[in-house]
Amino acid sequence: MLSAQRLRLVRLLVSAGPVALAGLLVTGAVVAGAAPAAAVATGWFVSRVVDGGAVLPPLVVLAAVVFVRQVGIPAGEVARSWVAKDIDGGVRSAVRQVMLAPRGIEHLTDPDVVDDATRASDRGEVWRVRSAGLAAVGQFTFLVRLVGAAGSAVVLASYFPAVAVLLLAATLVMRVILRRQWVDLARCGDEFVPVQRQTRYWTQLITGPDAAKEIRLFGLGSWVAERRRSSYLSWGLPLRKRSWSVLRRQWPGIGLAAGSAAVALAVPGLAATQGLITAQDVATCLVAAWSIFAVGVVGQEAFDIEFGISAIRATDRLTHRFQAQARAGAVSAGPGHIRFERVTFAYPGRPEPVLDGLDLDIRSGEVLAVVGVNGAGKTTFTKLLAGLYRPVAGRITVDGADLDGVDVEAWRRHVAVVFQDFVHYPATLRDNIRLAAPEAPAGDEQILAAIERAGAQSLLAGLPDGLDTPLWRSDAGGTDLSGGQWQRVAISRAMYAVAHGRRVLVLDEPTAHLDVTAEAAFYDRVVTAASAATIILISHRLSTIRAADRIIVLSGGTVAESGTHDELMAADGEYARLFRLQASRFAEMK
Repeated sequence: MLSAQRLRLVRLLVSAGPVALAGLLVTGAVVAGAAPAAAVATGWFVSRVVDGGAVLPPLVVLAAVVFVRQVGIPAGEVARSWVAKDIDGGVRSAVRQVMLAPRGIEHLTDPDVVDDATRASDRGEVWRVRSAGLAAVGQFTFLVRLVGAAGSAVVLASYFPAVAVLLLAATLVMRVILRRQWVDLARCGDEFVPVQRQTRYWTQLITGPDAAKEIRLFGLGSWVAERRRSSYLSWGLPLRKRSWSVLRRQWPGIGLAAGSAAVALAVPGLAATQGLITAQDVATCLVAAWSIFAVGVVGQEAFDIEFGISAIRATDRLTHRFQAQARAGAVSAGPGHIRFERVTFAYPGRPEPVLDGLDLDIRSGEVLAVVGVNGAGKTTFTKLLAGLYRPVAGRITVDGADLDGVDVEAWRRHVAVVFQDFVHYPATLRDNIRLAAPEAPAGDEQILAAIERAGAQSLLAGLPDGLDTPLWRSDAGGTDLSGGQWQRVAISRAMYAVAHGRRVLVLDEPTAHLDVTAEAAFYDRVVTAASAATIILISHRLSTIRAADRIIVLSGGTVAESGTHDELMAADGEYARLFRLQASRFAEMK
């Protein structure tokens, strides 16, 4: 009987397109029917040869059977490919939706979640493809072979019923033995998923453009290649040893196959020598027996099935883990009064909290600057504000409503953030900016206005196709940008978002990639353009934020100092020390 998981694979076939599914069913029927038809046609041909009769009719029938089967096999491969792609498209889309479902991003750093996401959509970069589609068509392929074997067994049973039953049973037992050994080897690959991801990382480092400059500049090619090799061998060698172990344990299956073959050959042969059956009957029995044997071979479909089931299990675990979250309350339409109340947060797996009892009021419409040394929690503060992480203690409120209880997607439609590690989207300049508010009406007027507010007019003027220029180096006619240019694109995106209703603007190190001249003009231009929003500036360059309405210094996971630039300088604390240090360094450079 088929297990529940295998029945589920069969049901997955229905999710494929009707044309591809029809092609799969037709070619499957052709291939399944060819096996018993070939046995009967072969017997008929041999009978005519022995009797001296006309051989052309059976020869034509046999040739037609062979021809149809040979056409059906590659046609079936095409149909299987179409069906598998249709199914995989649906499954992988579901995985993406599941991974996007959580309101935060904590799960993206959870090793168990990342490993299951790899299993659910692994394309076989370092081990084997885990494909629900290939598993479904693999299950269909096995059923086709099983139906063909059953048809051949019926033909053989018309001569020797006991031999047919024995041969079919022995073949299935042999398949179970061999499959269990090889599939157990395949399953053990799941143990190595974490280190396989590491191998994939080293491979991408070697072959991709991101690290190419440093690898060549510092002569790291051999070092990186050795790390990749060591990572591969850490799981490749154990799997190789287990492969040899499996080969050494093949003897029971081989012995069963040899014994069954001996019976399949001996019984018709002895019967023929005693005159019980004709040469035609012997030929028919032998071809039928050979077709039955074919189902015992552990082909690629066995691995496709097992790895596809592994992918489905991983998808189920992810789905169960991240059930769709119910919509919560709405948030106010304005910038809102934001408050951090005794907020504590630590990253998963790290015992020390980054924020520890943080209390902070952010007034609607104010310009708040956040400063602190590296590791003080400035970027973490931003992620909590955007709802990407939840506090482990305390709460964040917007106009008195707990952020943990509101519709986080609705809240994010009020927030625009430029992170330090902003994304370089492989799209045109227009699309790179419109992504901030895709629901906005199409049109370039607001895009050009956002570019002007970000001071990126010279960037636009230097692009060969203006807004239509692809911003990735691998595209024909595309171009890559410098760090400062990409930062202007990110700021333009934020300006576009503010123009379309975002009421909280967070700029995390907004001038990190800009030169001194651009930095000097940044504050007046951007802050003035976004004056209707609450603006939070995070920066190490204190000259950028000195005109903020209020400046806070994060230290020890909480607010250590708070006030205007003049107030903090008069207090002569950490802010004053950092400001004077930067000012003296700048004076020395001049």
